[in-house]
Amino acid sequence: MLLGARKISIHWCPRRPNLSLSHTPSTKLNSHISASLHSLCQVEELDDFLPWLERKASTKISSVLSIGKSAYGRSLFASKTIRAGDCILKVPFNAQLAPDNLNPELKALLSDDVGDVAKLAIVVLLEQKMGHDSEWAPYISRLPRPEEMHNTIFWSEGELEMIRQSSVYQETINQRSQIQQEFLAIRTALKNFPETFESITYEDFMHAYALVTSRAWGSTKGYSLNQLC
Repeated sequence: MLLGARKISIHWCPRRPNLSLSHTPSTKLNSHISASLHSLCQVEELDDFLPWLERKASTKISSVLSIGKSAYGRSLFASKTIRAGDCILKVPFNAQLAPDNLNPELKALLSDDVGDVAKLAIVVLLEQKMGHDSEWAPYISRLPRPEEMHNTIFWSEGELEMIRQSSVYQETINQRSQIQQEFLAIRTALKNFPETFESITYEDFMHAYALVTSRAWGSTKGYSLNQLC
């Protein structure tokens, strides 16, 4: 049971699972295997995300990669074996969402108590608010909704009671408290931009905060959301 998970999984999958079967005694078994492959690996061949990322990052992404759906949700698939040392893609820092993407006027109004996670959450909220007009729309639109996130901060009080004896219970309470403090710290600044943030709620901020804590990476250049997370 986790508050959030941060990982990139690459699954092996043929680009088109072969569903044509020969008439042999093993047809039934082959059918079962093919059906299982098809259900676990459905490559979205018309998905526009990787081409968009190539343009955004001004780099080439290996043709062995594709976006698809698996038992784990939207996944990154490799159509053939990737050897150690192979470079399959590069995502430069300028093609990642970071606190630097904040409007300078808004950033200047934030107190020192507001951390990078909260700042990056505001960036996510802004891009979500812009919808299709956002230059990051292909990425933002693919982020999970609250009900799709396996994060205990979204649990009801009754559900949390079931894990009261677990350390996760107190971790959840502490994280909720942290998010609430951060929201109170940024709310005054957000009020200066009513046309953008007027309808933003605490629940919206909590969702954006959870997206950041489960997906952002820290580097020498700071905290950022990599477009494959």
